[in-house]
Amino acid sequence: MAARLASDARQVCVRIVIAVLALAGLALAQSSGFEVATIKVNDSGSGGSNFSGLRNGILAGRNISLKTMLQEAFGFSPLRVIGPAWLDTSRFDLAGKAPQGVPDTEFMPMLQVLLKERFHVEAHRETREMPVYDMVIASGGIKMLPYDPTRKFEGINPHGNMIFAPAVTMPELATRMTGSAGRPVIDKTGLEGKYSVVLIFMRLEATAAETAAADAPPDFFTAVQQQLGLKLEPKKEPIEVLVVDHADRMPTEN
Repeated sequence: MAARLASDARQVCVRIVIAVLALAGLALAQSSGFEVATIKVNDSGSGGSNFSGLRNGILAGRNISLKTMLQEAFGFSPLRVIGPAWLDTSRFDLAGKAPQGVPDTEFMPMLQVLLKERFHVEAHRETREMPVYDMVIASGGIKMLPYDPTRKFEGINPHGNMIFAPAVTMPELATRMTGSAGRPVIDKTGLEGKYSVVLIFMRLEATAAETAAADAPPDFFTAVQQQLGLKLEPKKEPIEVLVVDHADRMPTEN
C-alpha cells in the first residue's frame, strides 16, 4: 500500500513538473515578440537616418531601410544581404517596446519575427565566394586600448569620417568597417574581449583641397593601420550571406 501511494505521488509530481514546463514554454513563446511595435513609411526624402537598436527594451529607428532592419535582425553587414535594390532605398520609421523582463539579447529573433509579420520576409542563408578583406594584426602590433568603462572620450572633432566605438568586439568592428572598406571585412585577429576604437579617416568624396590640408586625416586603409594597428588584406573567400527571397515593399498595418 505504501509503495503504491509513493508511486502515485511520484506520478502527480511528474504531471506538475510537465505542466510547469509547458507554462514556461508558453510564456517564452509569448515573449518572443514586441509588446508594441510600429513601422511607418518615411517620405521625408531626408538623407539622414538613425537606428539605435534595442536598448533597455526600447527599439527606435528613423528613416531607415528594410535592409538595415535585416542587417540588425540577422547579424549581417550590408554587403552580405542580397536582395532587390529597393531594400536599400525605401525608408521607414520603426518603434517598438519589448515585454517586461525580456533581455536585449533577444532583440535579433524578435526583430526577425516582426519583419516576417509586417513585410512577409522570406530569406535563407547560403555560402558564396566573394571579394573580402581579412582583418589581421599589423606587424607593429595593435594600438587599440582594451575597453575600460571609466575611460572618457573628449574633444573628438574629426576632419573627415569617423568610426567611434568605445566598447566593441573585433567581429563587431569588422562589420562596422564593411561600408568604408567597400567589401565584407572578416575578423582574423584572434583577439577576444572588447576594445575602444576611435578611427578617423578621409572620406572618399573629399575634394583635392581637403586632401591637401595640413590636418587632413589619412585614407581609410592607412588609418586602420596607423591608428588601430590592424591591417586589411584583400582575399576572395566563401562567406555566408543572407539572400532575401521575398519581401513586401510596404508593411502591413500596425
